[in-house]
Amino acid sequence: MMAERGEAVDHLRRLAAQLEAHAFQVRLRSPTGLHPRLQVINPMVPARTEDVLAAHEEDGEWWFWLSWAGRIGQAEDVATAAERVASVLHVIRR
Repeated sequence: MMAERGEAVDHLRRLAAQLEAHAFQVRLRSPTGLHPRLQVINPMVPARTEDVLAAHEEDGEWWFWLSWAGRIGQAEDVATAAERVASVLHVIRR
């Protein structure tokens, strides 16, 4: 379980770096007893936030998920996942 938790955090850190490069604010949270999550904040409208989780399927493939169980992309495709998070948070790209 600890290795799985560590791998989830690693995936979330990669996504955090991609989102920070596009001016999002991010907070990695790893509360005891819960799945690690990345809180993503729209800096233009701080009330707009979304939590992203990383979890693997039965076949072992890792995916990013929105907190409301919306699968947004494979963990290996950080750029696409970041774009989908941006669209959820309604950020207009420059």
